[in-house]
Amino acid sequence: MRFGPGAMVAAAFIGPGTLTTAATAGASTGVALLWAVAFSIFATWVLQGLVVSVSLATDRDLAQLIRDRQAESKIWLVMASLVILAIGFGNAAYQSGNIAGAAVGLGVLLPLPKMAIVLALASLAGLLIALNNYRLIERVLVLLVALMAAIFVGLALWLLPEVWNTGRMTTGVDVADDGNLKLVLALIGTTVVPYNLFLHSRAVLERRCSQPEEPTEALQRESTAAIVVGGVITVAVVIVAAALLTSEDARQALPALATALENKVPGGKYLLALGLLGAGLTSAIAAPVAAGWAVCGVMGWSTHRSARGFKAVAMLVLCTGTFFAAFADRPSVLIVTAQAANALLLPIVAFTMILLARRYLNPQQKWLIVPGVLITLFVLALSLYRLNGLFS
Repeated sequence: MRFGPGAMVAAAFIGPGTLTTAATAGASTGVALLWAVAFSIFATWVLQGLVVSVSLATDRDLAQLIRDRQAESKIWLVMASLVILAIGFGNAAYQSGNIAGAAVGLGVLLPLPKMAIVLALASLAGLLIALNNYRLIERVLVLLVALMAAIFVGLALWLLPEVWNTGRMTTGVDVADDGNLKLVLALIGTTVVPYNLFLHSRAVLERRCSQPEEPTEALQRESTAAIVVGGVITVAVVIVAAALLTSEDARQALPALATALENKVPGGKYLLALGLLGAGLTSAIAAPVAAGWAVCGVMGWSTHRSARGFKAVAMLVLCTGTFFAAFADRPSVLIVTAQAANALLLPIVAFTMILLARRYLNPQQKWLIVPGVLITLFVLALSLYRLNGLFS
């Protein structure tokens, strides 16, 4: 099996935010919240499976399908506006965290000034995007995902006896507790994200163009395998944190994990730095590409990677994220706005996928609609809770 579009999705959601959230969950609750990781991976698999099936059935990506239906109802125009706000503006906000996270990892490996590291990483991401080579981007992301999997899964297997010996394998956790509930929502929210739906729908069509002989079933199997790999990486980070940290370390989970690894595993600090570098760099490449495809699609512009509109949107996201990563310690206003827009967009995109699936999928594929509806209702509750938390 050759990894490709699905690996881009895994690369996108395994970013610094996911690593931080997973480490915090492991420090706070041991492995008691692994069920939330399992649910988020299942939800991602269902929603990404729907978007892949619809895109292959129509030969149109999600953004283009939304654009096609704008003439039918004003609600689709609202949807298009939300896509531009949440995916374009929101990805620019999150890009700052992606680059900053990668810079922290590289800074451990190469003690250079922060500005030099940020600019070097942004230049690398920009070069890969500007080269107009989808296969190259795909291979780089697959390689980085494999690196993260090797590091974190290896560490988790090494430290699994520690979790068992400390009794954190069976620790009871009250999910109704406000802090634990926020962790559950954070674990799900860092995995089930709207821009991955736009990214996957376009990436699978790009793969179909470059590999027309590849059967649809192979693309769907690759998507499943890559998403599972992303989930395994998240689980591994939770296990590593559960083995080495305590609840007192939860506020500064990643720095505490770096210190604990250095004391426990030879070169552990550098392994964590490599993992963080891989996580930040994969998301720093995927986010601008996803924003370019999504915004250009709903605007009716060309989504080809050589198109000026695509490159302009992607580079704007990259440059905005680079600016805030270099000059702002906490771009909180930007990120809060992005979270609010994404909280609104996610259930709308999910419901859109249900409607499109009912319209375009064959009877053998429509069974995904049932779990899709249930997941969408849960995502709606998640979004309402998140919005209430942002503005209360």
